[in-house]
Amino acid sequence: MPLTSGNFARLLEPGLKEIFTTAVNRPEPIIDLLFGMETSNKGKEEYQAIGTSGLVPPFAGTVPYEDVHGGYMTTIRNYEFAQGITAERSLLDDDQYNVIRRRAMSLGDSFATTVEHDAAQVFINAFTDSGSNRMGASVAGADAVGLCSTAHPNRPDNTGSTQSNEGTLALNIANLDTTKQNMMNWTDDKGNLLGVIPDLLLVPAELERTATQIVSERAIYEPGSAQFDVNMFAGRIKPVIWNRLSDANAWFLISSVMMKKFLIFQWRIRPEFATQDDFDGLTAKFRGYMRYGMGWLDWRFIYGQNPS
Repeated sequence: MPLTSGNFARLLEPGLKEIFTTAVNRPEPIIDLLFGMETSNKGKEEYQAIGTSGLVPPFAGTVPYEDVHGGYMTTIRNYEFAQGITAERSLLDDDQYNVIRRRAMSLGDSFATTVEHDAAQVFINAFTDSGSNRMGASVAGADAVGLCSTAHPNRPDNTGSTQSNEGTLALNIANLDTTKQNMMNWTDDKGNLLGVIPDLLLVPAELERTATQIVSERAIYEPGSAQFDVNMFAGRIKPVIWNRLSDANAWFLISSVMMKKFLIFQWRIRPEFATQDDFDGLTAKFRGYMRYGMGWLDWRFIYGQNPS
């Protein structure tokens, strides 16, 4: 195809699209590890929580039918995101394709960074009960409190009975043990033990050293123990370090099994790349576009500690 002022955007599109897509799809193990990834086909998705059926009784001749309480309804809206770049015709004429290429790569990096930034806000805002994130979505969950709270209602028709997944303990081996025991004592909406087993320790970069000393599989003795006490956490809890967590002291103990069920990131439109010529301005426009939403259906996968 000969190069003209009217077609150079289409001429550049295939190569720049590949560069954009490569930048967008860079490895994001933190998001993939923490969120249950879903696909959405509507402007918003609604998730209805259902209570438990309770303990199964011994059979006594007839099958008893248990009432199951309705849980909270969680609505996760998909938000639109878009950004573009321009490329002047003169850059291509002067063999400056690398300049255009870097612009496309930078655009792809922006999309990847945006997804990671917004996902991290779920944890950054975990201790906040009111307000909105940058998209305008409430930082509180369907039960009207933050992801980590001292007063989560058990269910909509029993708001007077609450449980806690928030504390103010600093990260050390004793406080990790306390936090684990608190999680293992959580009950369902009917008061039965859930059997939550935490296996992930999510920390900011500032706590990486402490977390590694406590839970690394090589940390076979408790840190600082003069008697070489056996470290019960060695290799049993995985440290996850996320440098996007903005509080240098806050940390989270997580059950990965429960997290994949309750923490949702839903894609409506994955990042796409398109072009358009500006005939009179002798420029080409390139833009990216995506839609997604995120939220949690239940808090019983995480315990947050927020030391002052």
